[in-house]
Amino acid sequence: MELTRNITLGVYLPGETAVHRLDPRTKILATSALITLLLFIKSYQAYGLILLFLTVVIFLAGIPLKFALSGLKPMLPVLFLMWVFQLFLYNSPEANVLFSFWIFTATDAGMHMGTLISLRVFFLFAVTTIMTLTTSIVSLTDGMESLLSPLKKVGLPTQELVMTMVIALRFVLILAEELDKIVKAQMARGVAFDRGSFIQRTKKILPVFLPLFINAFKRAEELIVAMEARSYTGGRGRTKMSTLHMGRVDIVAGLIVLIFSAAVIYTIVTITPLIR
Repeated sequence: MELTRNITLGVYLPGETAVHRLDPRTKILATSALITLLLFIKSYQAYGLILLFLTVVIFLAGIPLKFALSGLKPMLPVLFLMWVFQLFLYNSPEANVLFSFWIFTATDAGMHMGTLISLRVFFLFAVTTIMTLTTSIVSLTDGMESLLSPLKKVGLPTQELVMTMVIALRFVLILAEELDKIVKAQMARGVAFDRGSFIQRTKKILPVFLPLFINAFKRAEELIVAMEARSYTGGRGRTKMSTLHMGRVDIVAGLIVLIFSAAVIYTIVTITPLIR
C-alpha cells in the first residue's frame, strides 16, 4: 500500500542483533535520554554527533537505511512549513535581514531557528522510530510497565496507562491502512486527488476524513467489547509469561549512552549556540 509503505512508527522488524536483544527498559531509558538531549541542542555540531550515533545504531540493528528514512516522507511538508514560519516570523535584535516579501521579512536568525527546529523534529522522530523498529509491542509494554511500577504506590494505574499508550501507537498504522483503503476507493470512483488547484485538492481530501474517524471509533468500540468479553481487569492479579532481566549487554549499552550523552552535553555547554 502506498500510504502504509511510508509508515515506520509503530512497525516492528524482527531480528537477532544486539540492539534487538537489549532489554526493553534499556532501550526506553536510552531513547528518553536522547529525547531530553534533543530538547536542549542549539548547534549543528551537536546534531552531527546525534546523526553519527543514530547511524551506528541503525547499522548495528540491521535496519535498511532506506526503510528507516521512508517514514520521513509524510513529514516533509510539515517540516518545510515549520521552516518557512520560523524564517519569516522569528526575529532577534542581532538578526540580519536576508530579504523582504510583502509584510514578511526573512532573517538569518529565523533561517537558523527554522533549521534547528526541523532537525529537532526529524531526530525526535528518528529516535522513536528506531526504538519501535527494534522492540516488539509486547516487550515495549512490559518495559514501560516495569519502569512505571513504582508509581503504583501512589495509586497511579500504570498498567492501564501503558496499555493506552501502546494501543494509541498501534492505531497509527491501523488508521494509515484505513486511510489508504478509503483513498483507493475514492480513486476507483473517479476522484482525482492530484488534479486541480490547492484549494480544490484540499476539498477532495476533507471528505475522506469523515469515514476515517467513523472507522476509528468503530474499531475502538470493537476493541472495548473484545476486552470486556475476555474479562479484562487491568493489572490486578496479572502475571508475566517472561520476566525481564538486564545483562552485561544492557550495562555496556547504558555506559555507551552515558558517555555519548556526556559528549553531547559538553558540546552544548562549550559551543556557542547559533540562536540565543
